[in-house]
Amino acid sequence: MKHPAMNPYLPLWEYVPDGEPRIWGDRLYVYGSHDVAGSTQFCEGDYVVWSAPLDDLGSWKYEGISYPYTATTASLEEGGNLAAPDCVQGPDGRYYLYYNRGKYDPCEVAVSDTPQGPFTYLCNVTFPNGTIPATKMFDPGVLVDDDGRIYLYIGFCPTPDFPWALKLGKYSLGFELEADMHTIKAGPFEVLPGCQATAGTGFEGHGFYEASSPRKIGKRYYLVYSSEQSHDLCYAVSDQPLTGYRYGGILVSNADIGRNGNTTPKAPYGNTHGGLVQLGGQWYIFYHRQTHGIECCRQGCAEPVVLDAEGRFHQAEITSCGLNGGPLPGIGSYNACYACNLTHKTIGKERLTIRKCVRDTQPHLFEEPASSGKREDSLHYIANMQDGTLAGFKYFALGDASRLTLRLRASAPGSMAVYLDETCTRKAAEVTFPASTDWQEVQDSFSAPAGTFPLFFRLNCTGRVDWESFILT
Repeated sequence: MKHPAMNPYLPLWEYVPDGEPRIWGDRLYVYGSHDVAGSTQFCEGDYVVWSAPLDDLGSWKYEGISYPYTATTASLEEGGNLAAPDCVQGPDGRYYLYYNRGKYDPCEVAVSDTPQGPFTYLCNVTFPNGTIPATKMFDPGVLVDDDGRIYLYIGFCPTPDFPWALKLGKYSLGFELEADMHTIKAGPFEVLPGCQATAGTGFEGHGFYEASSPRKIGKRYYLVYSSEQSHDLCYAVSDQPLTGYRYGGILVSNADIGRNGNTTPKAPYGNTHGGLVQLGGQWYIFYHRQTHGIECCRQGCAEPVVLDAEGRFHQAEITSCGLNGGPLPGIGSYNACYACNLTHKTIGKERLTIRKCVRDTQPHLFEEPASSGKREDSLHYIANMQDGTLAGFKYFALGDASRLTLRLRASAPGSMAVYLDETCTRKAAEVTFPASTDWQEVQDSFSAPAGTFPLFFRLNCTGRVDWESFILT
């Protein structure tokens, strides 16, 4: 029996952003950095690997710690965080993990005999004489071409006000590697322009920022990257692996900005990073979202994305059912943290950062640690909901449910109105609740015609509400 595939696709207690999807055998593997719930810093966890069978993308398996800080060349305090990695299979059949440390410039390489690891440090990417490129080799992405040639893409091109902007350069960079997977054969080549070099290029407003992720589709080279907007993943396309790239468009925004001309954030937003994969003939874009009212507690999500006959991708919509291949069952229990849209008058005036936590003032997705100390026992809910908060879930196959149960706690009495549209004109239910400092379950009738619909929950309450889940029966 297939399991429903949700967004985020991993358990709610897991925080693996920067997801690079790779298919090895009959399984989909995801490589990413590793955040910690409630932290104020990026990427503090050891690298871990998760995988799922290609025929059941809702059944993810924790493969374990693939590369701990203790196996690297320096501790977290000494070397900085283990930032976004990539993994490819080399000509020798082994698996090579590429990554950059927060305090170091080189691109480091680790190797394993299996895709899930454990990985062992091998060396740094260097020129034949052993020297490293004179730049920070951030967010490495690797492409093994059809002819066996190997290409490495790196870069971090911040806005001019960033402290290290002059050192980091104005372009992303590319290299060709030797068959040993770590010696530079050619390069560096300037690949994509950052925001300071976009004038007259077609990349204006979406210059390269970070997060290089290369793919080859047919005879064309596609380079996914996070633009200067930070909340979106864009792509560039070329007929050559290291030169000639032209701007393609937006693949996904973790606030749905830009889709169908939308300019209003539909969720708390910050940076994002991810890659493309084709599953069963359908392309998907992996990305991540923010939680905990801060930028650095991130969870991986994925959405189907359309590639048209001309080779153009069309911006994906953020949903609650990205890898599911269709709407979620209209009968069942769902945690509130599967909301793909979360809006309120306090949200979206500015992007989330690690320099400012807004948990006290804004509704947010939250993890409450369990008394057992086990991550899988933690409690997840939308916290600090206030009057007018709107939480949206896309999409469900409705028509059978007739009752709706909510589990929540509230500092004042109120109600939750439920709609079948984002504009809140088609009401399906309204559930009232009393004030209670303890978790309570409240229910009422639910009515929706047969068909595929989103569900939008709008809070009416003078106090603050924490909302854990809903059940459709």
